[in-house]
Amino acid sequence: MTESSALHAGLHVALPELARTFRDPWWIIGSAAMALTGVHDIAPQDIDVLCSREDALRLQAAWMPHADLAYRPQDEARFRSTFARFTHLSMPLEVMGDLEVMTAEGWRPLRVLDDTVVGFDAHAVRVPTFAEQQRIFTLFGRPKDLAKAARIAAFLEGRHVA
Repeated sequence: MTESSALHAGLHVALPELARTFRDPWWIIGSAAMALTGVHDIAPQDIDVLCSREDALRLQAAWMPHADLAYRPQDEARFRSTFARFTHLSMPLEVMGDLEVMTAEGWRPLRVLDDTVVGFDAHAVRVPTFAEQQRIFTLFGRPKDLAKAARIAAFLEGRHVA
Protein backbone atom coordinates (compact mmCIF):
# COMPACT_ATOMS: atom_id res chain seq x y z
CA MET A 1 0.00 0.00 0.00
CA THR A 2 1.45 3.39 -0.95
CA GLU A 3 1.61 6.24 1.57
CA SER A 4 -1.08 8.07 -0.39
CA SER A 5 -3.48 5.14 -0.37
CA ALA A 6 -2.68 4.42 3.30
CA LEU A 7 -3.45 8.05 4.13
CA HIS A 8 -6.75 7.93 2.26
CA ALA A 9 -7.75 4.59 3.79
CA GLY A 10 -6.82 5.82 7.27
CA LEU A 11 -8.80 9.02 6.85
CA HIS A 12 -11.76 7.09 5.45
CA VAL A 13 -12.00 5.19 8.76
CA ALA A 14 -10.86 7.98 11.11
CA LEU A 15 -12.89 10.97 9.93
CA PRO A 16 -16.34 9.65 10.88
CA GLU A 17 -15.05 8.85 14.38
CA LEU A 18 -13.38 12.24 14.75
CA ALA A 19 -16.59 13.96 13.63
CA ARG A 20 -18.59 11.99 16.22
CA THR A 21 -16.09 12.40 19.04
CA PHE A 22 -14.71 15.92 18.76
CA ARG A 23 -16.65 18.93 20.01
CA ASP A 24 -14.05 21.66 19.51
CA PRO A 25 -12.24 22.87 16.38
CA TRP A 26 -9.55 20.51 15.11
CA TRP A 27 -7.15 20.27 12.19
CA ILE A 28 -5.08 17.78 10.25
CA ILE A 29 -1.52 19.14 10.31
CA GLY A 30 1.94 18.02 9.21
CA SER A 31 2.68 15.95 6.12
CA ALA A 32 -0.91 14.70 5.92
CA ALA A 33 -2.09 18.32 5.60
CA MET A 34 0.48 18.88 2.87
CA ALA A 35 -0.82 15.85 0.97
CA LEU A 36 -4.46 16.86 1.42
CA THR A 37 -3.74 20.33 0.05
CA GLY A 38 -2.05 18.98 -3.07
CA VAL A 39 1.67 19.12 -2.37
CA HIS A 40 3.12 16.50 -4.71
CA ASP A 41 5.36 13.59 -3.77
CA ILE A 42 4.89 13.95 -0.03
CA ALA A 43 4.86 10.68 1.90
CA PRO A 44 3.12 11.06 5.26
CA GLN A 45 4.09 8.47 7.83
CA ASP A 46 1.14 9.27 10.08
CA ILE A 47 -1.95 11.43 10.40
CA ASP A 48 -1.35 14.31 12.83
CA VAL A 49 -4.47 15.74 14.45
CA LEU A 50 -4.34 18.97 16.44
CA CYS A 51 -7.27 19.42 18.81
CA SER A 52 -8.28 20.50 22.28
CA ARG A 53 -7.15 18.57 25.35
CA GLU A 54 -10.75 17.53 26.01
CA ASP A 55 -11.22 16.15 22.50
CA ALA A 56 -7.90 14.27 22.72
CA LEU A 57 -9.10 12.67 25.96
CA ARG A 58 -12.45 11.76 24.34
CA LEU A 59 -10.66 10.09 21.42
CA GLN A 60 -8.33 8.26 23.80
CA ALA A 61 -11.35 6.88 25.65
CA ALA A 62 -13.09 5.84 22.41
CA TRP A 63 -10.02 4.23 20.86
CA MET A 64 -8.23 2.97 24.01
CA PRO A 65 -7.96 -0.62 22.68
CA HIS A 66 -6.04 0.74 19.67
CA ALA A 67 -3.60 3.00 21.56
CA ASP A 68 0.11 2.31 21.20
CA LEU A 69 0.97 2.82 24.86
CA ALA A 70 4.66 2.04 24.35
CA TYR A 71 5.20 4.71 21.68
CA ARG A 72 7.13 7.84 22.65
CA PRO A 73 7.30 10.73 20.17
CA GLN A 74 10.65 12.02 19.01
CA ASP A 75 11.76 15.29 20.56
CA GLU A 76 9.55 14.92 23.65
CA ALA A 77 11.46 17.79 25.26
CA ARG A 78 10.42 20.12 22.41
CA PHE A 79 6.69 19.29 22.38
CA ARG A 80 4.06 18.63 25.00
CA SER A 81 0.39 17.81 24.63
CA THR A 82 -2.31 15.37 25.57
CA PHE A 83 -0.86 12.84 23.15
CA ALA A 84 -1.87 9.42 21.91
CA ARG A 85 -0.92 7.27 18.92
CA PHE A 86 -3.41 4.84 17.43
CA THR A 87 -2.31 2.04 15.16
CA HIS A 88 -5.49 0.27 14.06
CA LEU A 89 -5.75 2.30 10.85
CA SER A 90 -3.81 1.77 7.64
CA MET A 91 -1.63 4.67 8.77
CA PRO A 92 -1.01 5.58 12.43
CA LEU A 93 -2.98 8.53 13.75
CA GLU A 94 -1.45 10.81 16.37
CA VAL A 95 -3.70 13.10 18.35
CA MET A 96 -2.21 16.16 20.07
CA GLY A 97 -4.49 17.99 22.45
CA ASP A 98 -3.44 21.56 23.34
CA LEU A 99 -0.02 21.10 21.73
CA GLU A 100 2.72 23.38 23.01
CA VAL A 101 6.15 23.96 21.46
CA MET A 102 9.29 24.90 23.37
CA THR A 103 10.72 28.10 21.87
CA ALA A 104 13.47 30.50 22.93
CA GLU A 105 10.72 32.36 24.84
CA GLY A 106 9.53 29.20 26.60
CA TRP A 107 6.45 27.02 26.03
CA ARG A 108 4.16 28.42 23.35
CA PRO A 109 0.72 26.99 22.52
CA LEU A 110 0.30 26.02 18.89
CA ARG A 111 -2.69 27.81 17.39
CA VAL A 112 -3.82 27.52 13.79
CA LEU A 113 -4.35 31.14 12.79
CA ASP A 114 -5.66 30.59 9.26
CA ASP A 115 -7.19 27.47 7.78
CA THR A 116 -8.99 26.12 4.77
CA VAL A 117 -11.43 23.28 4.31
CA VAL A 118 -10.63 20.27 2.15
CA GLY A 119 -13.40 17.91 1.14
CA PHE A 120 -12.69 14.25 1.74
CA ASP A 121 -15.27 11.43 1.60
CA ALA A 122 -18.14 13.86 2.26
CA HIS A 123 -16.27 15.27 5.27
CA ALA A 124 -15.05 18.84 5.63
CA VAL A 125 -11.48 18.56 6.89
CA ARG A 126 -9.83 21.66 8.29
CA VAL A 127 -6.15 22.10 7.45
CA PRO A 128 -3.85 25.09 7.86
CA THR A 129 -3.42 27.26 4.77
CA PHE A 130 -0.08 26.93 2.97
CA ALA A 131 1.28 30.04 4.70
CA GLU A 132 0.11 28.69 8.05
CA GLN A 133 1.65 25.27 7.38
CA GLN A 134 4.95 27.03 6.66
CA ARG A 135 4.68 29.05 9.88
CA ILE A 136 3.95 25.92 11.93
CA PHE A 137 6.83 23.95 10.40
CA THR A 138 9.16 26.90 11.03
CA LEU A 139 7.95 27.13 14.64
CA PHE A 140 8.68 23.41 15.10
CA GLY A 141 12.19 24.22 13.90
CA ARG A 142 13.55 20.72 13.39
CA PRO A 143 15.50 20.09 10.16
CA LYS A 144 12.72 17.84 8.80
CA ASP A 145 10.12 20.54 9.51
CA LEU A 146 12.20 23.30 7.92
CA ALA A 147 12.58 21.07 4.85
CA LYS A 148 8.78 20.73 4.68
CA ALA A 149 8.36 24.51 4.91
CA ALA A 150 10.81 24.87 2.01
CA ARG A 151 8.95 22.16 0.10
CA ILE A 152 5.70 24.12 0.39
CA ALA A 153 7.46 27.27 -0.84
CA ALA A 154 8.82 25.38 -3.85
CA PHE A 155 5.40 23.86 -4.54
CA LEU A 156 3.76 27.30 -4.46
CA GLU A 157 6.48 28.75 -6.69
CA GLY A 158 5.96 25.92 -9.18
CA ARG A 159 2.21 26.59 -9.28
CA HIS A 160 2.82 30.23 -10.19
CA VAL A 161 5.35 29.44 -12.92
CA ALA A 162 3.00 27.20 -14.89
